[in-house]
Parts: sequence; structure tokens; C-alpha cells
Amino acid sequence: MKQNHKKIKLYSDSFSSLVTNFDEFGNIKNALTTLVSVIKKDSTVNAFVRSKSTNVDKKISVFQSALGEVFDHRLLDIVTVMLENDDIGLLEDVTKRFLSITKNRLNIAHVEVVSSFDMDKEYQSNLLKQLKEATNKEIDFNFSIDKDLIGGLKIKIDDTLFDSTLKTKLENAKLKLIGV
Repeated sequence: MKQNHKKIKLYSDSFSSLVTNFDEFGNIKNALTTLVSVIKKDSTVNAFVRSKSTNVDKKISVFQSALGEVFDHRLLDIVTVMLENDDIGLLEDVTKRFLSITKNRLNIAHVEVVSSFDMDKEYQSNLLKQLKEATNKEIDFNFSIDKDLIGGLKIKIDDTLFDSTLKTKLENAKLKLIGV
């Protein structure tokens, strides 16, 4: 297991070294998370990359053919080394560590915003600007809608949750009324 930690560190550090700014971070993050998702969710792809009977050169050829046009060649080089070393199964953990160390190095906050309504682009842009000012960081921003919230927002900045939803306010008022 210790060997895997060393490999995870080595690969994630290699991916992180490709990133010098926020835009590059977004590009590498999207490529890695997409690749992890495809390998995880598509049973054919998963079986292919984990197959012991498929020649490594064949795997590399397929990856380079499929991803060569859309992936940064340096990123594809690291994925190729992972395939050569039969370490592609570590990609999910490598990606998690890459995200953590690179966000820390580049001063990026991960922000999840959940709203009860669909925000227009201007509202999202204003919220993003306010979050940048409040955190003094670049913002890796994800937005989603949850109609069950009734009203308001849930904003999670890294590990801190700010919940101003009407649903939560009503639940808190209910708890106060029943004396909990």
C-alpha cells in the first residue's frame, strides 16, 4: 500500500507541474475528471484499461488515438506512463490529490452553489465576483439547482457550508418550537 502512496504522489505531482495558472488548472482538472468518469462508468473502457491480456502497446495506441486531439500532450504522456506501469487504476486517487495540491498551490477555492432557482449568467457572475473578494482566492465554481430547497442558497466553500435556504430556516424554527 505504501508503494501506491508513492506512485499517487509522483503522478499527482507530475500533473500539478503542468499547471501554472487558473485556466490551465481548469483544463487539466476537466480532462482528468472526465477520464476518471469514463473509466469508472463505462464497463467496456474499464475492462479494457484493467485487462491483463490486452497488450500495453495496444492500450497506449488506443488512448493516444482517442485522446490525442483533445488532451494536452504532456497530460497524455503521464497517462501513457501510468498505462505502461499498469497504474491506471490509481487515476482516481491521483486526480483527487492533484486537485488538492494544485488548488492549495494556486490559491484556488472550490465552491459549490446549490440554488432553488436557475440563476442567470449575470447573477452567477456577480456571485462569483463576491466570492472571489470574500475568499481572496480564484474560484473553482460549480452551480446546481435543487427545487426542494424552497428558496435561498447553499454555498460550500472548500469544507465550509453556508446555508441560507428557507427549508433550513423552517427546519431550525421547527426544532426551536419543539424545544430541541
